[in-house]
Formats: sequence, structure tokens, C-alpha cells
Amino acid sequence: MTKQVSFDLSGKVVIVTGAGRGIGKSIAESCAQFGADLALGSRTVAECEATAADCRKLGVKAVAFPLDVSKVASINTFVQAVLDEYGRIDVLVSNAGYNSPKPALDYTEDEFDYISDVNFKGAFFIATGVARSMIERDIEGSIITISSQAGVVGGPLRAIYASAKGAVGNMTRSLAAEWALNKITVNAVAPTFTRTPLLEEAVKNPAFAKNLEKVPMGRIAEPEEIAGAVVYLASPAARMVTGQVLCVDGGFTAV
Repeated sequence: MTKQVSFDLSGKVVIVTGAGRGIGKSIAESCAQFGADLALGSRTVAECEATAADCRKLGVKAVAFPLDVSKVASINTFVQAVLDEYGRIDVLVSNAGYNSPKPALDYTEDEFDYISDVNFKGAFFIATGVARSMIERDIEGSIITISSQAGVVGGPLRAIYASAKGAVGNMTRSLAAEWALNKITVNAVAPTFTRTPLLEEAVKNPAFAKNLEKVPMGRIAEPEEIAGAVVYLASPAARMVTGQVLCVDGGFTAV
């Protein structure tokens, strides 16, 4: 009989960063629905704990930890705290991100540094920190970074953010090749405009809001539609998938 495809995450310890709201919250709850235990990280620990409580209602273990992905020291402390609590990490979903849409000529050096640190430097150092723990424990792990369609095709008013997310794509391909023999898959998910508090703030800028009209499917994405792609990449069904940037964008990057 042909081996059956499985999306079961039972017995897996899954990290989700930026899990207090929006896409991160939906990813955490979706992973819980498929049986994963959750380690949730965010600067807003109260919101993260609320997500953890919702996950626990699904019968899994879920713990919230403080995390600032713009600081490597915070990342290292977080990863160690998760290992102390669970003893292992099977899946990393590096979701935490930040953007402040404005014309490229208006950005300051401090804004450049912060947007880059959150979206690229943080993604790199949490990936390497988690991969190190996987290699030491001989775990066939999965690392998934939430990128953006802007990292694939660019976009106005997002020069720094798009550049950082573009770097995430090449980081994904490079780490996938480097860790393939360690049986660690490395992928990214690149959403289109998704219904989140961050988008609600961004569309207050009329020039930015016009971009929403460019999605061929004629609507923004819902957080659970992004979560579905993550569950797939985290699951046994995707063990042969690595080095990919999966666009969940309603056709935005196809035209």
C-alpha cells in the first residue's frame, strides 16, 4: 500500500515568533489543531499568553516567552528557555516582522537598522540558533520564515522591508543547501496583503492602500490561509520540500 500523506504534528515542539496577533496567532492555533506543542515568543507577552491559552484549549501544551527578535541576546535567551522547558525544538516558524511604509527618501538610519534587524538579522540568528539545537539532538527539523510578496517582486513605499524580505529568500535557499544533510528543511512563506493589525495601520496611507487593488484574486488574504501553508511545510508531507519561497499571494507575483 502506498504510504499516506500526513499533516500530523503530534509530538512536535513548534516555535512561533510574533504569535500574539495576526498571522502568528493563526499559525500557532493551526499548529495546535494538528497536535503540536507550542513555544510562543513576542515582545507583547500578554498577547502571546492569550494565544497560548487558546492553544491549550485544543489539548496541547503552549507556553509564552518574552522575545525581541531585533536583539541577538534576546533570541539566544529565548531559544535556551524553550529548550529548558521542552528539551527539543522540531519546528521554527519565524514570523515576527515589522514595516513602516513611507517613501525611500524619508527613511532615517535608525529606521533602516530596526526594519532590517527585525526582518532579516533576527530571522537569521533565530534560524541558526534553532538549527544548532536540532543538529546537536539529531532532529529532522523544519525551519519556516514568513517573508512577503514584496520580497519577491519589490514594491513602492517598502524599500527597506522589501530588501530585507528579499534577503530572507536567499537566506532560505542558502541555509537549505547547507543543512540538507542534517535533514533540516528550510523554507519561507511569502504572503500577500493579509488581514492583520499591521495592514490596518498601513492602509491609512492612501498611496499604500492602492497596492491592494493589484491582487489578481481581488481580495486580501485571511491569516488562516497563510497558516495552512505553514502547517504543510512543518508536516511530514513536506519532508522533500526545501529551499523554497512559497507565495500565498492570490496571484500577485504571477503578473
